[in-house]
Amino acid sequence: MPRAGLAEAGRDLLRAAVADEATAARFHAHTVHVPSAYCTVWWRGAVSGRGHGRFWLGQVAGRDVVVIAHRFAYALAHGVDALEQVPLLGHRCDNPLCQVVGPRHVEPSTAWRNRHEWVMRRATVGGALRDSRGARGRARAIRDALRQDPSIDSLEAAARVGLAADLDQLPLWE
Repeated sequence: MPRAGLAEAGRDLLRAAVADEATAARFHAHTVHVPSAYCTVWWRGAVSGRGHGRFWLGQVAGRDVVVIAHRFAYALAHGVDALEQVPLLGHRCDNPLCQVVGPRHVEPSTAWRNRHEWVMRRATVGGALRDSRGARGRARAIRDALRQDPSIDSLEAAARVGLAADLDQLPLWE
């Protein structure tokens, strides 16, 4: 299948996945709610090389179709047409596993704005962008802790697995 056909078939698969209750339930099964943390919904499934969640949609022409988890969350909240109009989704909270769609978390952005905000926040003492593990290492550590103790529903529970500081990071931009 030509590349353009794969892209269109992938888009059709995304539309079907967003409309399918079972797929939405499978997506939500990969999240955990931590009500007392700044980011209240965290991904605990597969993680990309940049630390973002990865969600498998299915196969097209024998190829796996995977979407970044927060893009799927955005499509669930606003629809696939709205997702296609957004050039980039930025994590204003600097937590790539955050699945909260809305202001100060996952929201529409541009490559320029996203890069500019990263430059402004990367040296923030104690900030997520300064983590010596890197985005993927930090994301995997948080994801693994959430898998180890899925009952993490408070900062106290997060502290038991050594994540209180990670889960309670305050944003620089309000």
